[in-house]
Amino acid sequence: MRIVELKDVVQLLRAEVRRAGSITAWCNKTGVHRTTATKVLNNSIPPTRSIIKALKLRTVFVVSED
Repeated sequence: MRIVELKDVVQLLRAEVRRAGSITAWCNKTGVHRTTATKVLNNSIPPTRSIIKALKLRTVFVVSED
């Protein structure tokens, strides 16, 4: 398992959108709403469950013992 931060999820989303050719193409392929993906890419909202799932990621909580 590899741990990624929210900024890494956004970078991964950018890469997948680029690979798909456009945000519309990626959203059509994954079923994610275009407005949601746009807001995540603009850092207006954090990645949603639908985006995390479309990127084949999962959410876990890591407790740091400082």
